Amino acid sequence: MVIGFTKPVSYLLLLAISAGAQAGEDTVPLETMVITANRTETKEKEVGSSLTVISADEIQKRQVLTVTDALRLVPGLDIVNSGGLGRQANVYTRGAGSGQTLVLIDMVEMNDPSDPNGAFDFANLMADNIERIEVLRGGESSLYGSDAIGGVINIITKKGKGGPKFSLSGQGGSYNTFKTVGTASGQVKDVNYALSTSETQSHGFSAAETLWGNSERDSYQNTTVDGRVGWDVNKDLDVGASVRYNNGKTGLDTFPYQDYTTGEWVPSQPPTGHPDAPVDALGYFQTTSEVYTRGFSHLKLFDSFWEQTFAVAYSNTNRQYSYPTGPSYLNSFYTGTKIKGDWQNVLHLTSKNDLMLGVEDEEDTLNSGSEGNSDANYSYNTQGYYLTDRFTLFDRSFTTASVRYTDNTRSGSLATYSVTEAVLIDEIGMKLKANYGTGFKVPTLFEVYAPTYGNPNLVAETSNNWDVGFEQGFFEKTIQFGATYFNNHFNNLIQPNPETYVSENISAATAEGAETFIQVQPFDVLTLRANYTYDYTRNLDTNTQLVYRPQNKANFEANYQLTPKANINLVVIAVGEKPGVSNTYPYTDNPSVPGYAIANLAGSYNVTSNVKLFSRIDNLFNKNYQEAYGFGASGLAGFGGVTLSY
Repeated sequence: MVIGFTKPVSYLLLLAISAGAQAGEDTVPLETMVITANRTETKEKEVGSSLTVISADEIQKRQVLTVTDALRLVPGLDIVNSGGLGRQANVYTRGAGSGQTLVLIDMVEMNDPSDPNGAFDFANLMADNIERIEVLRGGESSLYGSDAIGGVINIITKKGKGGPKFSLSGQGGSYNTFKTVGTASGQVKDVNYALSTSETQSHGFSAAETLWGNSERDSYQNTTVDGRVGWDVNKDLDVGASVRYNNGKTGLDTFPYQDYTTGEWVPSQPPTGHPDAPVDALGYFQTTSEVYTRGFSHLKLFDSFWEQTFAVAYSNTNRQYSYPTGPSYLNSFYTGTKIKGDWQNVLHLTSKNDLMLGVEDEEDTLNSGSEGNSDANYSYNTQGYYLTDRFTLFDRSFTTASVRYTDNTRSGSLATYSVTEAVLIDEIGMKLKANYGTGFKVPTLFEVYAPTYGNPNLVAETSNNWDVGFEQGFFEKTIQFGATYFNNHFNNLIQPNPETYVSENISAATAEGAETFIQVQPFDVLTLRANYTYDYTRNLDTNTQLVYRPQNKANFEANYQLTPKANINLVVIAVGEKPGVSNTYPYTDNPSVPGYAIANLAGSYNVTSNVKLFSRIDNLFNKNYQEAYGFGASGLAGFGGVTLSY
């Protein structure tokens, strides 16, 4: 599948390269500033880690509904969605598990303490009011603590500026899908504000694969409210707060089980030839409410020599499952709460040397229960202390060294460190980069304490991660390409025992491979991008490929500004074969999920400066495919809408 995809892409790129040699030499790219790589504002070109920035402009041109759709083109990331809009959606980074990538929104940790893996479920995260998304790949535990073995996804929302601005957007399309979005933003003297609210509804399609005999449409409804406010008290002090509320209700399908008292399958017999597959479950719903909020103060002292930020963040995820005709254990709830205080200090020792010191204190809580069972409450506390030194030599070499000491009431003391290096060779437009880091992830509350599944003897997962690569630009960066080799080694990985269900540490796993990319802008109006990721993963206990990590993945994007008012965007995504998750006891054989290639097309037209029309077509060639075994994906689907702004 990947070979068939890459050949036409290579032809297009060769044509673009030859055109780029004759055009675009007057283009001067703007300097991009990022936050995630060093927890403080840094020029992107000076970052030694592997980092991808998705801008608000790119999100708008692709016309994506969800953050997962925005992430699909990032090299090294694999998205697994269990049956369409509103269903469980997880991200895997360079072979790391879904719970080993830290997800932030305005620096609020979103990973769910009640999730079995400690992962963040992207199901209800809409791509509204986002300024940019920064995706940091590689071990980042020394900077961000537990959950950052694979990397960090940082979602930064829009900040109000200038005079008052308002917008109202509405769209509709396939599967009886409708969405409205309203925004307001601006600045009044020293106070800035931004507010966004959206409502999404869809009749959807069957989450369980329709070609295997399922027909029930699993509906979805989402309400999202996002707000951010800031006050520049004076030139040395600013304070601010952000809050995001997501509420989603989705229809679910489930895996059949046999009632041994009657011999009947519930809710129905599995499809012939697919004993592991889910089936329709009439009346089975999940309702999820999520709150993420943070308040902070930022103070500069001694003529900005010492910058300190004090912040308190709170997150709460509540999942309710209702299945009146199903077994009692499927009528349940899970609530995960995280409260975190962070005091970060940056000392600008010289113009070439910054020293950062920080202290964190975090309390995680899990509350859960099911029909006929009493509620259970578990919690643990984590304290972290980190030190980072960043220094520059000759305006060419940019080095960052970090160390962290962590104390968790369940897993004890842990120490991690990392070193990154970026070297700029401006004479030939080249950047060399390298990164080495150690990581850790404490066992989740579910893995330790859950009845049947929990294991109080678990130890923390640890990792060693390194990568090395280069980026090369030609003709004022109208042509850019690069490659990075990565190698990740995971120790004491936690997985359920296939026969007893109990969580246990397996000895080790590895993931190694390469990420490559090329971007060509032969003309100001045309941008071509492509990337390819090779990811070879192995469970060293069983010598098998890790589930839901494809060995090959490739992406292609072409964006063409037809006129100053009209834009068209084409995306092609190709994913290789990967092992899925078995649902037949004992869970020892994982079924294969076939590879696939799909294309999405989006366009927009500015009728006036205040009126924009937009549309998109998903799965342009109506391919049947799955991202998670037994769960369907959207067929050919069309959407269109209008945005009014003032």
